Amino acid sequence: MMKTSISITKVKTTREDIVKELLNTNTDYLHIDMMDGKFVTNTQLLPKEVLSLCDGVDRKLDIHMMVVDPIKYIRELQFMTNINNITIHSEIGNTNYYLECIHSLGFKAGLAINPDTEVNKILQYLDDVDIVLIMGVFPGLGGQEIIPSTINKIKELQELREKYNLSFEIEFDGGVNKETRPMLEGLDTIVSGSYVCLSDDIQSRINELR
Repeated sequence: MMKTSISITKVKTTREDIVKELLNTNTDYLHIDMMDGKFVTNTQLLPKEVLSLCDGVDRKLDIHMMVVDPIKYIRELQFMTNINNITIHSEIGNTNYYLECIHSLGFKAGLAINPDTEVNKILQYLDDVDIVLIMGVFPGLGGQEIIPSTINKIKELQELREKYNLSFEIEFDGGVNKETRPMLEGLDTIVSGSYVCLSDDIQSRINELR
């Protein structure tokens, strides 16, 4: 069964409330979108807030860093015991260094690719990553519509994983809802934010995505 990772970027009330609600569902992960106002225009969920909201909660964290310098953020979160993975963006450069840093702290390392970044740009890293996160929209703003061409990357990554006998998981984030879900077969984890968190029945929405 496909795993779910629910983003708390857009919420109806407060992030504290949505975290409590999500802990009463069976979602596999809480998806934490950290933004520094440089890699993307928005700033949100910086380490202090992540620690306040999620340190020690009974759910694994899927941390997605939309930042130009992940090291300082990684170091501030390094003692959290419920982090499943930390995902950085391939577009920022110094990829090997950041992946090594994440692994050295005992976390799974993810690599995200924007809609205009081709899969072949990250071929050299596929043996070193635990997760590849396909962005179905340009990062930084919740509630966008999926960019159809990004869906093709799922099959590309599946074929590469099989061809080279690799073990990375494939994750997809952006524009995920009941209508787009049938186009996203073959994923290991599906990320959804506003479709779930702005609804009146969070568990029902999670069930639909699975």
